[in-house]
Amino acid sequence: MISTLLTTLSIFCVFVPLVTSVTVSTKYGDIEGLVASYPNVPTSFKSVSKFLGVPFAAPPIGKLRLKAPIPPKEWKPDVLAAKTHGNLCMQSKSFEYWHNMYSQNLSYSEDCLHLDVYTPNIGLSLPVLAYIHGGGYALGTSITYPSDILALHGVVVVVIQYRLGPLGFLTTGDSAAPGNFGMLDQVEALKWVKENIEYFGGNPSKVTIFGESAGATSVALHLLTPLSKGLFHQAIAESGVDLSPFATQPVSYGLRFAKELAQKLDCVTSDHEAMVACIREKKDTDIQKATEKINYQFYRYLRWAPVVDKNFLHDTPRNLREKGDFKKVKLMISFNSQEGGTSLGYMASSSFGMAASVDNGVSPSFFKEFVTKLAHARNSKEDNADLIADALEFMYTPWPDNSDKYALRTQLIDLIGDYNFVAPSHEVADIHSQHAPVYMYEFAHRSKNASFYPEWMGVVHAENLPYDFGIPLLPLFPAYDEADKNVSLFIMALYANFAKTGDPTPQPVSGVTWERYNSSYRAYLRVDANPKMASSFSPRRMAFWNDYHPKLAQVKFDTKKDVASGASTGVAMAIVLQIVLVIILAMF
Repeated sequence: MISTLLTTLSIFCVFVPLVTSVTVSTKYGDIEGLVASYPNVPTSFKSVSKFLGVPFAAPPIGKLRLKAPIPPKEWKPDVLAAKTHGNLCMQSKSFEYWHNMYSQNLSYSEDCLHLDVYTPNIGLSLPVLAYIHGGGYALGTSITYPSDILALHGVVVVVIQYRLGPLGFLTTGDSAAPGNFGMLDQVEALKWVKENIEYFGGNPSKVTIFGESAGATSVALHLLTPLSKGLFHQAIAESGVDLSPFATQPVSYGLRFAKELAQKLDCVTSDHEAMVACIREKKDTDIQKATEKINYQFYRYLRWAPVVDKNFLHDTPRNLREKGDFKKVKLMISFNSQEGGTSLGYMASSSFGMAASVDNGVSPSFFKEFVTKLAHARNSKEDNADLIADALEFMYTPWPDNSDKYALRTQLIDLIGDYNFVAPSHEVADIHSQHAPVYMYEFAHRSKNASFYPEWMGVVHAENLPYDFGIPLLPLFPAYDEADKNVSLFIMALYANFAKTGDPTPQPVSGVTWERYNSSYRAYLRVDANPKMASSFSPRRMAFWNDYHPKLAQVKFDTKKDVASGASTGVAMAIVLQIVLVIILAMF
């Protein structure tokens, strides 16, 4: 399939040339882009002007490595050619096959603080959608988000890049390397949008930021940081929020990886200033190679991620949410039906050393081993981990088919997705909707022909991305059918409406009016070939993670008392566990 797509891409590039150039003037100098025509797309606009690889900050190299970004230098009187994508930020090449579907000329460099602008008319003042890509804060590029079709819906789309991995998120927990450099890049890009987007036909007073996965958690963190004040006015978070367990990490965790990286680069670790100075002297390719040699098992935190640095992030997301210290802007939140589909096999083998494949279902013993290892990996207290493992097993066993290997696998997929994405999304929605309008949707559409994953995985993490940008309507991806195109057009219409009016459906789209979410009636839109409204997604599972699970982690044990009374801790707590679970289940 990949070779076919690459061949199609080559044909597309040869036979559908971009017809003309376009130039805009900015405070830094003139920028020359190009225009592409789409006469057959069912939108009011039929062409899009594209400005690719536009620098929004100075190259973060040399003394600027592991420092906050600074604005770029002017290039006047020269004209900046912006007809090809800029460099990819330093990252693993493990997804290069995917990047090659969109561009054959890839280059990796620290000099990557660029953005791409797509606009249907440089003479108007249109709402702006600014996209932050995902990739676990370690992967990703603007190249894979061509926004031509989305822009044709009457919005200016900006796709930004930011430093990744250690170059973007290394922290020592002090002034040597406070961390969050990639987040500061995002702030700098949003500043650029505010100051320059009017030259491209965008309205700097109507900016909606959106992103997926680590891009979504980035979006949510911008709701919490004072540095983004006034830089955007609405937000869309797809498959991730600030309360997702991977959104941030403790400084101590980040420092551990910083020291491991330094050791592999033959740098001192006892003195943070000397350690960072040494890392600054290394080649970016050597830093990337050393990063990929660090042993890492994904349990809860990522290897490189944002931290509380008292600058970008003043406190933990949970504390800030509980204090009401966040921007009360209109918020859209989404999740996919089977977010954990692609993670189950990886976590079982790479994180937990479980050799059995999950391709043909899982056994009851595999199920029990997985939930037990998961509970112990993410909870430091042994007794609490045992208690949580029992609760997970009880909650996700597919009663009464508790030996059905396919049902057991499905339940593990739901468990992973609920913990990382779905339950945190509902918790944030509950909090945020008390202060501002919230819209929630489930992406439940799976392409018959264009999905890369086996059918049993379902609608997996990131399956929604092509639909956000109109990829099914581009000639280079012929595998998408009419149903896929219609779903994509539906989502783009919702996003464009949201950017324009703050309401995804100011006039019903395809006969569906999207109701707001609130904590009493948790309305959400289920998006598939026949979109419809629903309410209270898996309420028992959501109640388990958001109400009951936190209590389990805080249970206090008095082992001596339990032993003296003749009852084991496990038996006593198992009884309590079952009683409380029965009460919770009876609530719904």
